Amino acid sequence: MSKKVVIGVVLRENDVLIVRRAQKEGDLFWQFPGGEVEDGETDEQTVLRELKEETGLNCKIIKCLGERVHPYTKKEMSYWACDYIDGDIVISDDDLAEAIWVNKDDLNKYFTTDIYKPIQDYLDI
Repeated sequence: MSKKVVIGVVLRENDVLIVRRAQKEGDLFWQFPGGEVEDGETDEQTVLRELKEETGLNCKIIKCLGERVHPYTKKEMSYWACDYIDGDIVISDDDLAEAIWVNKDDLNKYFTTDIYKPIQDYLDI
């Protein structure tokens, strides 16, 4: 059985953090950062660990935006709204090619699939 995946939707003013995987996952190329929950971790602990490991950024969790089985990967997913605290982007994960801040109104230029509605609703506030 595959492990649950948690995703961090990190805002810094009007910008949102997105990452580009070194290897495409189907049609997914740019996406929000995250990873698999490890044994003994809560979803919240996993989000903060993955953000730090993948991008070098320190963040805080605001709230859970929703859960679903991803329509493409078929993995159990949990999405978390996070605020940026501090740090500079440093890619230290071999799975990532790049991480950037993008104005939340420009996300559709990077994403090849529809953004999960609870995330889009959060970003539209």
